[in-house]
Amino acid sequence: MVVDRRALISAPASEVWELVSDAALFARTAAAEHLWTFVVPGTPAGFVGERRVTLARADDDRISATLVERVDMEAGRSVVSRNLTNGIEMTSIIEPLGPSSCELTYRVRATVPKDELEAHVSLASASLDARLERMSAHVAGVPARSEHPARRDHDHVQQAAGRAVAVGTVAAPPAEVWPAVRTTGVDLLDATGQGAASVVALPDTPVGEVGEQICIVASDPPFVQVLEVVAQDVGRSVTVRYLTAPTRVDRTVTLAPSSAGTDVTVSIDFVAPAAEIHEHEARMRVVAETFLRCFQS
Repeated sequence: MVVDRRALISAPASEVWELVSDAALFARTAAAEHLWTFVVPGTPAGFVGERRVTLARADDDRISATLVERVDMEAGRSVVSRNLTNGIEMTSIIEPLGPSSCELTYRVRATVPKDELEAHVSLASASLDARLERMSAHVAGVPARSEHPARRDHDHVQQAAGRAVAVGTVAAPPAEVWPAVRTTGVDLLDATGQGAASVVALPDTPVGEVGEQICIVASDPPFVQVLEVVAQDVGRSVTVRYLTAPTRVDRTVTLAPSSAGTDVTVSIDFVAPAAEIHEHEARMRVVAETFLRCFQS
């Protein structure tokens, strides 16, 4: 599937290029509910090979995250980026029309099922038109049209709550286990074989306290998670919520002293479609057991 949408922008090509080539500025025109964007540590900001995470508000209690790599660039004219989690490629092309205007083209390239092509083309066209509208508003210095996140499909499906629990013992006192429990990111990812990972604290959130939000970026396979600390009893328990999960998922780790060292309980509370609750419980049990093994290693 290839979808092109273009618009006349009442600004010099050089000004629009600054917006398109600067991924941080470009991200602000990409989604009406844009929250924050950052370059993944260790990648070349502003050049081919840059990897960037962009966070947007999906709804009241959920964040959407994209991980994009810059794969090609012609200075002053075009930028090509690829979404590493879904493979969608987007090209931005600027053609000067005069000293104070240019044509901006957004092109999306993706592989989709043949029987879903029409729906995907319609969705991509609407998304690109909205982005062009926000870009036009941005260069004109006027507020973009207000938008509301789309209602999630699972809001119309009967939901059920589930829980998966794993219990084990660590041969060390709670004070020694707690630092690993409180590390919500990179150490555990390394232990579970997710490949090289980066952990970035979201700005304006209280580090080490309830309300702290952390973005975890892994490379193999590529994925992004945003976690929020929603409850904490320092030295004894911590609960984190996966803000990027499609439905609510909370993970609680509780420590209790024992004659063998520390009893560790990993509980995952989640919401899933009622018809799929048993499958979700099985998957979450594997996740809980994996985290438990990380603490025991």
